[in-house]
Amino acid sequence: MSDPQNQKLPPVWLVKTIQLFRDLLLRLNKKMFPGNVVLYEQFQNFWLLPSLYIVARLSIAELLKESPLSAEELAIKTNTHAPSLFRVMRALSGQGIFKVNRDGKYEINAMARGLLDEPGSLRKMLIHHLGPVNWNLMSNLEYTVRTGNDAFADKYGKGIYDYLKDNPEESEIFDHSMSNLSDIGLAPILKAYRFSQYQTIADIGGGEGFFIANILKENPGVRGILFDLKEPVTLAPALFEQYQVQDRIKIIEGNFFEQIPTGADLYLMKNVIHNWDDLQCINILRNIHQAMSPDSRIVIIEMIVSKDNRQELAKLLDIQMLANMPGGKERTRSEFNTLLENSGFRLTRIVETIAPICLIEAKKSD
Repeated sequence: MSDPQNQKLPPVWLVKTIQLFRDLLLRLNKKMFPGNVVLYEQFQNFWLLPSLYIVARLSIAELLKESPLSAEELAIKTNTHAPSLFRVMRALSGQGIFKVNRDGKYEINAMARGLLDEPGSLRKMLIHHLGPVNWNLMSNLEYTVRTGNDAFADKYGKGIYDYLKDNPEESEIFDHSMSNLSDIGLAPILKAYRFSQYQTIADIGGGEGFFIANILKENPGVRGILFDLKEPVTLAPALFEQYQVQDRIKIIEGNFFEQIPTGADLYLMKNVIHNWDDLQCINILRNIHQAMSPDSRIVIIEMIVSKDNRQELAKLLDIQMLANMPGGKERTRSEFNTLLENSGFRLTRIVETIAPICLIEAKKSD
């Protein structure tokens, strides 16, 4: 189990400076070559992404954890076609994902460790985002651009959450995928914000409880509430026992469009607001407002889209929200401020982290 509090993380200012320098070099590189060449280079990820999905599905990294294996040996263990698997592994190792030793066998390296089933893993996230459901969805992006309606409902005949409810296997992968994403940003969030100042923290829409479990683990004096629909929270008890926080957390099933539990000093919403349109967000936030005491705080943890014309993850993730969620989107600072004001809140501060996520803190308006 990871210990995010003890991870050595660089300061935010240093990360931002390096990011600006990196962006400058990337812009310079793009200007030095013909535009069609640069576009073709970016297009090559089209072949990389399905290859990542294959090795994630086949648990290739786990198989290589103990010792190096050849493509033939990997094919035997995964019941796949050796020459085809070799070509996938050759492509990935050429991109720096996996290493080839002198014997021609594949080994784990730093990038491939992200495919292991351990803290810091991206495996379930890759399986979810690069799997058939999302792959088919993104092929339908034109529908959204032409109509303004989400491509998911057009492709599958129902919204994403109804689809997950009707497909338990996909739902479980989705929940684990969200935990993978939480794990990436966990240490930066815990470093950037002092959760120990609160007695009780409620994680609204917290899924299987990965985020709140880690907060409680790192802050022994804090108690927690996990609030979400019945399907996601069914996985929570086992996870809370794993983190040994089961005695300090209450699991409450419910719908945040209807009612929010009372009794918390801090209400968290991590990667929830971006799933909904403005009116739905205001509905959720007003329900939280009604549940809060005058001294409570709310913290929304999301990416913030900058006004600058520069490369950033938030602008790309916004395309997934465009196709996936009816009205969902990544928002600017101004848009978050408007949502909060229309829900009875006053923005108190925005805490940046070294990850591409921020903590947007607010309190009830005076």
